[in-house]
Amino acid sequence: MLEIINEKYLRSESDTIVVRAELCVDSAEELPEADGIAGRLLAAGSLAWDISTGDIYGLTGAGEWAAQTGGNS
Repeated sequence: MLEIINEKYLRSESDTIVVRAELCVDSAEELPEADGIAGRLLAAGSLAWDISTGDIYGLTGAGEWAAQTGGNS
């Protein structure tokens, strides 16, 4: 499950909006690609919370998720 908790509109590019988003996922395997959510492009600085471990991930400018904190692991 991937849910958008919050998002901030940054700009539009064709039929896509660029957003800085806060997401939650059941596990890190569900972290989306920067263009992996229909109609949206995730900007660098987007955050994702892995509910199963409590880990937080940040999206880099290269479009990769980088662990920010340790949860219960």
